[in-house]
Amino acid sequence: MRSHNAHPLKWNDDFFLRTFQCGGQMDSLLRRIGRSVSAAFCCWCFGCGTVQAACADVALIPGMDASGSISDAEFAIQKAGYVAALTDPVVQSAFDEAGVVDIASLFWADSAYGVQIVPWQRIKSSDDLSVFASRLAATARKISGNTDIGVGILAATELFTEDGRCADRMVLDISGDGRANATIGRARGVALEPARKQALDLGVTINGLAIADKDGQLGEYYSVAVIGGIGSFVIEVDGLTAFPVALRRKLHRELLALNGGGCPQMPGPDCQKF
Repeated sequence: MRSHNAHPLKWNDDFFLRTFQCGGQMDSLLRRIGRSVSAAFCCWCFGCGTVQAACADVALIPGMDASGSISDAEFAIQKAGYVAALTDPVVQSAFDEAGVVDIASLFWADSAYGVQIVPWQRIKSSDDLSVFASRLAATARKISGNTDIGVGILAATELFTEDGRCADRMVLDISGDGRANATIGRARGVALEPARKQALDLGVTINGLAIADKDGQLGEYYSVAVIGGIGSFVIEVDGLTAFPVALRRKLHRELLALNGGGCPQMPGPDCQKF
């Protein structure tokens, strides 16, 4: 069940974040069993010699809103927030603790434009994170239009299922400032719910960062219509000023969700804290 009645939390006395759902902590024995089953499955599918070495503990895709409601300045703030987070020492430490992490990124908007993708990179060191952050920073905006969240989720699912890709956990971050408003009847329109279901059926955890300066109920909408999977959660920020710090906390939490960095499996008072 989803929890929709979280209380505001105050970070650093200058903005508020609200967390709507969290969970997914597993004990170490279950993690070891799950890791073994995942490796065995990959070995069966692709051959043991290469895939076991190639499997990641976490495959992570930040998916950022580039629709028409996001100005060029706001787009730059989102991008700069991810670059700052990926080069932050605390986040870099979380990457180290999470094990082998593969990261790609995408910008989504109107399905008529498609998506912009920053391809996969394996993170083995802080230098790798810096390289990926530089590639992300160098990506110029080429898309706009409707808020087609479904096209972002569908593109992420395709990235997760590329030939030979294997990970114990697949995590998709969706950040945005509005509700899905794609025109489904036209060519290449992508409905949100089927795309979301396809990702969840694959085992993807979808988390959200709702930028609620234009819609005060956006966090609630994300918790019902966007997020899903084991340990999924939404963080709501009142505006893009709060985005960078919220993002650092969010990345830390989801990278370490199974290492004690997340909340207990069942929603409750403890889930209201980072």
